[in-house]
Amino acid sequence: MKHIIKIIKSKGKILSVVLALATLVLIIVTLVLSRHDLRSAKKNAKYTIAYITSDWHQKNNNGVGTDFTYEVNGHQIGKTCANNLKKGTRYIVLYDSISPKNYIMLYNHQLSSTVKAPRNGWEFSNLPIKVDSADLKFYFEKLNL
Repeated sequence: MKHIIKIIKSKGKILSVVLALATLVLIIVTLVLSRHDLRSAKKNAKYTIAYITSDWHQKNNNGVGTDFTYEVNGHQIGKTCANNLKKGTRYIVLYDSISPKNYIMLYNHQLSSTVKAPRNGWEFSNLPIKVDSADLKFYFEKLNL
């Protein structure tokens, strides 16, 4: 009986190590894929309006931050960003034209309520407000892209 208990304890230690390594690999893969998603958004960039739908919250079903939505080709996408933005305001969001769920919130570029959202997104040259390429560089540097 003592021999069986030793085997179970040693298997438990191995299982703990395997689970710890699997968790570490999962975290690394997630970070690499999210960086890839942001690079893809940068490469295939289009722009639209992000509608801020909540004030800053500590935790809800979407996580920590400010909730917002944007629409691409008639499909509404809901996300949460880590910026403290006021509910009811509107900002420019850069999204990946190939995979629209990948985005970069341009939180320094608020839009007035008179600007209409494009169905297919704006190209950089057609944005309704001035966004300098140096401004984009600021966001890309902040995200290490």
